[in-house]
Amino acid sequence: MEISILVTVKNDLENTKLLISTLKSLDKDFEIVVVDAYSTDGTFEYLQSETKDINLVLGRKKGNRAIGRNECIKLAQGKKFVFLDSDTEITNSWAATLKRSMNRDIVAGRIVQTPNSKWSDLERVPMLYMGKDVTFPSNNLMYSRAVIEKIGTFDEAFNTAEDIDLNIRAIKSGFEIFYDENLIVSHHPRETYSSLLRQSYSDGIGRRLILKKYGLKSNFNKTNLKKHPLIETSRLAFGMLGYVFGGSN
Repeated sequence: MEISILVTVKNDLENTKLLISTLKSLDKDFEIVVVDAYSTDGTFEYLQSETKDINLVLGRKKGNRAIGRNECIKLAQGKKFVFLDSDTEITNSWAATLKRSMNRDIVAGRIVQTPNSKWSDLERVPMLYMGKDVTFPSNNLMYSRAVIEKIGTFDEAFNTAEDIDLNIRAIKSGFEIFYDENLIVSHHPRETYSSLLRQSYSDGIGRRLILKKYGLKSNFNKTNLKKHPLIETSRLAFGMLGYVFGGSN
């Protein structure tokens, strides 16, 4: 098996159906590994019904995203691991573009937000380690099995920002993260203002965990502030609340 697509999910039935529908176009070089965190909305039962039609390996594991992704890695057979979120859809050219980068250790692709909200064009808040961007999320992100075997799997003490931690360890070990803007997935952003702020709070927790482990601080995204001053200021405020008060790590 060449490529394992790794997905964790909990209670995301409709988005999971959309993702699986796009993954059905993949050839025999791909396997799909999904670990469900004991969904109660029918997601797991739907996935069970799809195992006859596609090369789908299905597991269940309680815990945070790092625990779920590590379970995916245990179940996977591929030489390359591609992490996708359940609220993502691959594009028609995605598989062919990915295969052109099979000689690389780590590849991060572009995530295009489905334009259904006024903040769809918000960009990531930058964080640099050794001069390299380490904020590529574990969505549309490919890691070679050999890299994971060298640097280790996701740190399960991280209930958020586990992908930033993994990227930092990769850079620290001498690997490069290659960004391919032509490797594109569509992502469904959070549709409500409250859900956006909850995510910002969680991001703040993650940035504090990164500071504690590496002494690495976040920066502001000036572009976001110019485009959406009120929304980005709110995100920064809730991120700071999570940074100061959130979590127990």
